[in-house]
Amino acid sequence: MTRPMELSGTFDDSEDPTISIVFRHPIAEPTQVWVPHLTPEPGYVMADAIFRSPAILVADASTAIAYVPDLDDVASADGWRVWMDYDHARREITLAAGAHRVEGHVFHLREPPRGVAGKSVRVRLHVVSSTRAEDIANPYGMAARWIWARWGRPNLARAPKQPLAPLMEHVVRWAFESGWTESVWQDVDENRGAPVFIVDVTRHPSVPPERRTWREPRSIWNQAWFSTQRCANGLLRYARQIGSADLEARARKMTEIALSAPQEEGLFPAVLVADGTWRWTNSDRRPPHVPADACHIVDASFTCRMLLEWHALTGDDRARAHVERYADRLVRLQRPNGAFPGWIGHDFEGPESAVSASLLFDLGREKEARAAIAYLEGVAHDGRWEDFETYWSCAPWGTPGERVARNGVYKQNTLSIAWCAEAFFRAGRIDLARRCIDELSLYQAVWDPPFLPAPALGGFGVMNADSEWNDARQSLFAPLYLEMGRALGDEELTERGVAALRASFSMLFCPENESLARAYQRRFPFFGPESYGFMMENQGHGGADPIGTFTIFTWGNGSALATAATVRDRFPDLFP
Repeated sequence: MTRPMELSGTFDDSEDPTISIVFRHPIAEPTQVWVPHLTPEPGYVMADAIFRSPAILVADASTAIAYVPDLDDVASADGWRVWMDYDHARREITLAAGAHRVEGHVFHLREPPRGVAGKSVRVRLHVVSSTRAEDIANPYGMAARWIWARWGRPNLARAPKQPLAPLMEHVVRWAFESGWTESVWQDVDENRGAPVFIVDVTRHPSVPPERRTWREPRSIWNQAWFSTQRCANGLLRYARQIGSADLEARARKMTEIALSAPQEEGLFPAVLVADGTWRWTNSDRRPPHVPADACHIVDASFTCRMLLEWHALTGDDRARAHVERYADRLVRLQRPNGAFPGWIGHDFEGPESAVSASLLFDLGREKEARAAIAYLEGVAHDGRWEDFETYWSCAPWGTPGERVARNGVYKQNTLSIAWCAEAFFRAGRIDLARRCIDELSLYQAVWDPPFLPAPALGGFGVMNADSEWNDARQSLFAPLYLEMGRALGDEELTERGVAALRASFSMLFCPENESLARAYQRRFPFFGPESYGFMMENQGHGGADPIGTFTIFTWGNGSALATAATVRDRFPDLFP
């Protein structure tokens, strides 16, 4: 059942002319809650700056209800902005027309709108409810399907059908055949080389070499975010598709990085950093008490999954042997509850275990994989999507293992949801895989907000306490949507996968992305054809900073290239 509520009125000239409605939802003790953004204290709001697929969702054993602001009304706001709030203890939901500002990294605070006296307001709030057993079990699917049908599918049908091949060419030319290449490509030695972790605008070819700077020390990563091996696999696919011996040689040099990581009882480091000489270490996205030499299990398991794909593509037995040595140690690390430790010697455990479960399924080690699935069922039931990025990256607010009391949910990250969706899918637990992919879909943009410089449709956010749109992770999610869509015969999942694939190139500086190119050139007037292929990892990250200053090949243009090449191989009928 669907029915609308409406916020309407005219702004007055008072000190705070915000127009709002506050009401209580009817579910006394919700067993499932979802909000698009955290509001941990009064005054914090769920700003339209994070309205990708906005819904406040509550459900118990008899009813599921989703409260969805109308995105057409949000888009037509004239000089004012829309926000929502949810007070879990009071069961109070607020819809407001007013203003908001960024607080920290990244929350939003309400503030009085200015210069709006006499302007009219109309914002509908759709109330989608159901008593069907399948919707009560999976209210995320109820909300995601409704939102996609109303905005996502029509907007995808209207979106320009830009061919991807020219965009892939821009990426390759920028990384390997332009004035940027001497900064991007790093030869470690005669046999090993890869794109550097990060390159920013201070290394533009127009900057004299003696004045160029590095944003961070030169490094090459094989980590769950920044996977050089994933990009090597994709580059090899692309090289074979276009018949490039040079690109295939580069892909092989990139793989030598992973194969050269020193194994100690199967474990191996993730990051090769240059500080005088090249040395091995691990990702710094970790708790403060975890030392740099502690292996991060999800990084190693993700890299091993990519090495198994390399083995399938090339028959390189070294890759398979590397993975088997690691897997032998991995199963010895599994805890009695089925989980794997986050870092060796440290207690953190959570949905990161899903990547190890999928690796064990890849290797046919069913017993250990299914033990991990049993543990992950509890994680999914609680919506405890906490991983390394949730607390130990750029948005560190919060306490691991604790719900945010005012909202009734955990701080959560989309990587975790996707990892679990894949692991459950591999395990044949379609009910849980579908529950996860539907919750993940509530982080996917179904429209193009007027306050962003690039189209956002199909792109993903990061977590419920940060503000990114079109984050590079959409390139990791696209194949999962396509695979599940095909296996389940689900048109919506396939459409979402196609939208995510297209969004993977949405931040690429190139003439095909005309409006975005203008935004880049306003900030960087020295950008010209030599920079076609430069790509910021996301937009809107800092609220007021839609365009950033850097490219991470493994978390941006190279990742998009890898996904497009993979889709061209595995789903040729869906490749744009």
